[in-house]
Amino acid sequence: MTLTVGDSSGLGPSLVVITRGLRCIYKRGLLFGLCVLPASVAPYTDCVELDKILTHLSMAISSAPPRRSSVGSQAPKTTYVPNLQPKSIAAVSKRAVVILLQRLQIDVPQYTRDSELERDAVNVIREWGPDVSARLRKYLPPAIILTTTCYRHIADHDTKLLIVLFSALVISLDDPEIFDASGCRDLHKRLCNGEFHRVRRGGGGVLGMLMDVLSGMDHAYPAFPSSAIISAVLGFVNGCVLEQMELDSTGTAVAHCLDALPFLAYRRSMSGLADAFSYFIWTKMDYPDVARYLQAIPDISCFQNHANDVLSFYKEELAGETGNYVSDRARACGKSREATLLEIVDETVMLVTRIRRILGDGPVRDAWESFAEGWLAFHVCSPRYKLRELINCEYVVVGDLGI
Repeated sequence: MTLTVGDSSGLGPSLVVITRGLRCIYKRGLLFGLCVLPASVAPYTDCVELDKILTHLSMAISSAPPRRSSVGSQAPKTTYVPNLQPKSIAAVSKRAVVILLQRLQIDVPQYTRDSELERDAVNVIREWGPDVSARLRKYLPPAIILTTTCYRHIADHDTKLLIVLFSALVISLDDPEIFDASGCRDLHKRLCNGEFHRVRRGGGGVLGMLMDVLSGMDHAYPAFPSSAIISAVLGFVNGCVLEQMELDSTGTAVAHCLDALPFLAYRRSMSGLADAFSYFIWTKMDYPDVARYLQAIPDISCFQNHANDVLSFYKEELAGETGNYVSDRARACGKSREATLLEIVDETVMLVTRIRRILGDGPVRDAWESFAEGWLAFHVCSPRYKLRELINCEYVVVGDLGI
């Protein structure tokens, strides 16, 4: 496919350094974690030297006169803009998308439709009955695109069919109407009392079919990944409930203070369902040694969420969504959404670098690279994200599948 990205508007290169002992200076405090340094500091790649630099800088900050503040933590003076104009939305989104694709340097290959996979998915969903089929009609195409792009390295047809069905079901549950109609708020109770074991195939609605798909996960994946995928679904349901709890009586997202940033990350990790899609990368048949990739799972999941936050920002802004991670993080930090997007791009690049170090070279790493290409392609190629309005790309269009 054709994918054209422009210049990064003169942004200078950055050196992203992460190490357990490095200090990250925020306002007057010291936090352990991430430190983004200009390229001019590149010669100081030794952790000890960096630590000395940061220590001297922190001492200088500590010796400065104290700033007057009220009791309790406060976000810095806000530059958050509540509503971007359409022209600004496009400009801000395009810049973030272009910089992300440039810095990751991941090629987006061409993809062709898998007619056999599409046919078999339609046949299975038809067997689930007219009610479930009707609810999944518009969510099956993105599920097929996701599977075709992200998991093209998987040779087993039945495994890819499993991923398609899983994806269609969970994407549909992201629709609040389907979520509430499916009784998701009582999922954990219904699981514990065995309700899904007492219904006939197709009689449990969207949620019942999701439980049925999950029950066959161990045929394709090892025991721990299968269990983790099920746990991710339970967390996803909780995350959806949590997002709805965060709306006030007018449907507006509740504002968060600076100290709530860990909560925003916690909520994002649940609602993104990323762990499940991370474990899907390595099948039991081809990659039986779970220990080879297990340590990379947290970063792969975070990569998914961060890339999605950047690549779906345009769609969400056009739809007027205000409770997403980018907007909430920008509001909490008192920064613009553009600055927040560029911070997330920096963090995404760091994540990819670390994932590659953890996985090393070989087939396990190759599977991850294929997935990473596919994850970007899923957003770029899917009409759902409207990115052809920002960059030169081609959609993979899966039309009416006859369900």
